[in-house]
Amino acid sequence: MTTTRAAPAATAAAAAGAPTLVFLAANWLGGLRPAAVAAAVTALLVLAWRVRARRQIRHAVVGALLATACAAAAAWTGQARGFFLVPMVIPAVATAACLLSLAAGRPLAGLIANKIVGGPPGWRSHRALYRFYAVSTVVIAIVSFASLAAQVALYSWSNVAWLGILHIVMGPSWAAITALSLLLARRRVTGERNAATADAR
Repeated sequence: MTTTRAAPAATAAAAAGAPTLVFLAANWLGGLRPAAVAAAVTALLVLAWRVRARRQIRHAVVGALLATACAAAAAWTGQARGFFLVPMVIPAVATAACLLSLAAGRPLAGLIANKIVGGPPGWRSHRALYRFYAVSTVVIAIVSFASLAAQVALYSWSNVAWLGILHIVMGPSWAAITALSLLLARRRVTGERNAATADAR
C-alpha cells in the first residue's frame, strides 16, 4: 500500500521539478533565453501529460502557470536568478497570512484544516483545539519565513544552482508538512471528540 502511494507521489514531485531542472541545465549549456524557453515548454509538456493521464490536473495547471511566470520573470530581468523571483512570493504571502490570522485570533491552520478533518464548527471556543491550531500556524509561519530568508540570501548571492535545488525541494517538503499537519489535526479532533463522549457518559 505504501509503495503504491509513494510511486505517484514521486512521479508528481519529478514532474513538478522538471521545468526547474531543465532551466538550470539549459542555462548552463546555452544561456538565459534558451533556458527560459525550455522551462516554459517543459511546463506545457508536463501539463499535457497530466491532462492526458488525468492526474492532478488542477495542480498541473497551477504548476504550468507558475513555471511560465518564472520563465517570463527571468527573461524580463535578463538574469537567471530572476527565474526564482515569483516563488519567493509564496512563502512571503504564507508568512504574512499566518501572522495576520494569529493577530486576528483566527489561526490559519484552523481555518483551513478544521474543515478538511471534520472538526467542530466552533473550534475557536475549544481551548485545546484552538491552541493546537495556533501552534500549527506558528510553525508554518516559521518554516515559511525560513524558506523566504534562504531564498532571499541565495538570490542576493546570485547562487542560481542552490536556488534551483531549494525550489525543487520545497515542493515535496510543503506537501509533507501539509499531510503531517492534517494527520495531526485529525488525531487532535478525534481525541477531543472521544474525550467529550467519555465526559458525557
